[in-house]
Amino acid sequence: MTTEIWQLSEAELLADAAAVSHRIQLLEARRIALVADIDTRVSREKLGFPGPAGWLTSTTLLSPSKANKIVALARGMKNFPDIADAVNTGVMSVDHAALILTFAETPPKNLPQEGRDVARKALIAAATGPEARTSRIRAAITRLQDSFGNDKPPAEDTDRNELFASTTLNGRLVLKGDFDAVTGEKLLTALSP
Repeated sequence: MTTEIWQLSEAELLADAAAVSHRIQLLEARRIALVADIDTRVSREKLGFPGPAGWLTSTTLLSPSKANKIVALARGMKNFPDIADAVNTGVMSVDHAALILTFAETPPKNLPQEGRDVARKALIAAATGPEARTSRIRAAITRLQDSFGNDKPPAEDTDRNELFASTTLNGRLVLKGDFDAVTGEKLLTALSP
């Protein structure tokens, strides 16, 4: 029999909230591992969709963007078992894993292979535990990109340009991008009335 939340002492309330949060993390990691196997083992005919993201969206309450993120993590973590281990053991959040995975999949051009491994290990170490903060991880990734990227300053680096577009459940279009200064000005000019 489960005790009602209002009947818990302050200490029990804090302990329960921390334990539930940890279990949720482990369940998220399990879902990513399951989706990785679905992606490789289950045929399109069996899924009824072109990929696991569509199936996941149709069988759960997940939004298409969240389902796509899960599939991207599942596919990416196959190539980086150290990131997968940190997520699977519950010492790193899925959001931090996504940041590090993006860096690992598209490292700066001038960063040598052994440097990539060292940088990934350092980022994983920074992303583990309750002291991990997204802002610090992003700042470290930006420093690595600025130090080992092109000789161009970030405002002129067209290789870093990215545009993400997705449709929401209500049919609206969501855009997210990162552009060099000139391309950004051209985009703003094209979008202005």
